[in-house]
Amino acid sequence: PGRWKAMRRGFTLVEVLVAMAILVVVLALGVRYFAATGELARNTQGRNELQDRVRMVMQVVTGDLQMAGARYWNSGSQNRAYGLPLRPLEGEDGGAKDTLTLYYVTSLRDPASACRRVDYDFAGDTLRRSDVNATSGSDCTSPSPSFQPLAEGILALDIQYQCSDGTTQDQPECNPDAYPRSAKVTVAGYSLSPVTNPGPASLTTVTHQTLPCPPGRACYALTQEVLMPNLKPLPAP
Repeated sequence: PGRWKAMRRGFTLVEVLVAMAILVVVLALGVRYFAATGELARNTQGRNELQDRVRMVMQVVTGDLQMAGARYWNSGSQNRAYGLPLRPLEGEDGGAKDTLTLYYVTSLRDPASACRRVDYDFAGDTLRRSDVNATSGSDCTSPSPSFQPLAEGILALDIQYQCSDGTTQDQPECNPDAYPRSAKVTVAGYSLSPVTNPGPASLTTVTHQTLPCPPGRACYALTQEVLMPNLKPLPAP
């Protein structure tokens, strides 16, 4: 009977308090762990999205620059040459936010829409792009652009042009006997959502523009050189 009574005695108040304290500590550690894991996942997702967005912009811009000045349409045995504007590549130096207008002919479209006019500009920190049909018979015309958002949170589209005479220009205007042979392009952006430990407080572009990062946002910059072989003048007939 004495042993049965001892077994039915239950827990003392001290034992209950100790058990509750241990449970609280375990729950606190669990909440802290899951909160840290969730925060790490959000930060990683924000940085990955930022890098993907900057790389996408770089890929589109460099692809257009590589095509600038292309004038031939080819499909099998069919070949056509289009007359481009006198200057198939124009641009304005906007500090870190440059603008572009370029023309090229692509064989990926039918002859009636093969000549394209492509423009870039900014609306705040949103980079916009226009790609419109510029075909008129065997020549390329100058239609009005129709801008669409390409990417948000873009701090820079900064371009430095390398001329064939060895000089560098912030606009695609070389000396009279030279032409833009290549371009060094910096694309910089910031994360659209806040992150902890965002990293550097500023970035530097190819033309030495210093860009402050928005508080609490991660920033990322990518610089790449792209050749522009189609801008070489045609030999005189």
